Amino acid sequence: MSVRRAILRAEVLIGAAAFLARIVPGPRTIDDAFITFRYARNILAGFGPVYNPGEAVLGTTTPLYMALMAALGLVSGGSHAPFPILAWLVNAVADAITCWVLIRLAQAFGQRNAGLAAAAVWAVAPWSVTFAIGGMETSVFVLLASATFYFHSTDRPIPAALSGALALLTRPDALLFLIPLAVDRMRRSLVGSRINPQPLRISAMEAAAFLAPVLAWVIFSTAVFGSPLPHSITAKVAAYHLPREAALVRLLQHY
Repeated sequence: MSVRRAILRAEVLIGAAAFLARIVPGPRTIDDAFITFRYARNILAGFGPVYNPGEAVLGTTTPLYMALMAALGLVSGGSHAPFPILAWLVNAVADAITCWVLIRLAQAFGQRNAGLAAAAVWAVAPWSVTFAIGGMETSVFVLLASATFYFHSTDRPIPAALSGALALLTRPDALLFLIPLAVDRMRRSLVGSRINPQPLRISAMEAAAFLAPVLAWVIFSTAVFGSPLPHSITAKVAAYHLPREAALVRLLQHY
């Protein structure tokens, strides 16, 4: 067996392992996911993107995942679609694709074995599996974040901008990595990068790839809800208060 064929087989096996690790337990949907499902269900029922019909309140922080669930529901039962099953399958596929992206990201730096190792760990990471079968948007978010890093690292700014915008519309905390990447993108526009030493100017297409989906949502959500900021953010700020020492420990645990 050639080295290339062996590596390809390893990539396929890792992706399959990621998929099966999420399929075997079955869906174990957590309560937060049902908020997004209800928004998708009301869209398909003709009430619009609302939690309660007639109340224009933005209570989901993941508009892209909400739209994805609504789109899949449209072809699988409408407002009676099995959203927990749809989310479970989407997340299993997303995590399997993330394995492939991690391998390609490492390969871009000449570290294919490191990519295989990282993908293998991600395939069976307990928290990854937990969130995937829980029906949350995390798997899609991680896929979009990984794709953004991959495209940025390989000097493909237009798809990097688009995947970054979609990641932001999946979770607002995408800003935690988008801001540093934007700073590095500005630097590359002036001095180039490791792959391409020539400065790569920021084009109108690149700017449009990021701004078009983000501004579309901002305009729509402002018109419908009065603000693009979800009310759930305000609710969480008010609800989740910890003593300073406990907050520090929680931060270190998550970090």
